[in-house]
Amino acid sequence: MKKFLAVAATALVTVAALAGCAPQAVHNDGTFIAVSDATDRGFVRAEVTIARDKITAVKLSQFDSLGLERGPDYGYAPFHTFLAEMPKRFVEKNSWDVDVVSQATSSSNLAKQAVLRATQMARRTKATAATVWDGTFMGVSDRTERGWGIAWVTLSDGKISRVVLHDTRPAPERDAAGAVVMGPDGRPVIRRNAAGNVIFERKPADYAFAPYHEAIVELPKRFIAKNSAQVDVFTGATGTSNNAMQAVQRALDAAKR
Repeated sequence: MKKFLAVAATALVTVAALAGCAPQAVHNDGTFIAVSDATDRGFVRAEVTIARDKITAVKLSQFDSLGLERGPDYGYAPFHTFLAEMPKRFVEKNSWDVDVVSQATSSSNLAKQAVLRATQMARRTKATAATVWDGTFMGVSDRTERGWGIAWVTLSDGKISRVVLHDTRPAPERDAAGAVVMGPDGRPVIRRNAAGNVIFERKPADYAFAPYHEAIVELPKRFIAKNSAQVDVFTGATGTSNNAMQAVQRALDAAKR
């Protein structure tokens, strides 16, 4: 009996030792969401699922210069190849550092950055105490039939260092000479896509409302000075101000680690 107990004790010690030598997981299991830096043309969002330190699934979404997700009707074939192919590469290599898709280099590089950030978010031991990424992030306000606000917020050392703002509007039809086409009611005819949905555009430089142009110059200074999405509204441009504050807050949310 004593011999049996001694053997059992030895076995338990051996198991414990082996368990102690087992490599510790580097990443938490789960699905982690991160975005790339935003350019004037948009950004990429990645949902990365990790199990036992392995990337098991990746879902990519790309958003355009108005903050709208590109869908199945986007007319550039390499984009659809990128959406289908890049997730496979991340999973197969178990890494963010994979080859780009031909003719979709920019999108591929943005996807790589988003996947890298997602995997860093998943790490059990963080490499930094920072709570936000440095970089440029896009946010959009709630969409309405009249349009919405867009903000590009650049963070440096965790603080707002630059803000670019735009509002959108329904895009008017234009004739061959570029002139706005007017309807029988004396209002511009609004452009629509094949599905009948209104097409939007950024308000142009000749948009005929001076307070809007003044606001998109002044408000960024206020965001930077206060290092916050909550600032005083610009007189005469309340709608633009509220859109901007909501868009800036969403850009800051996108930058969270």
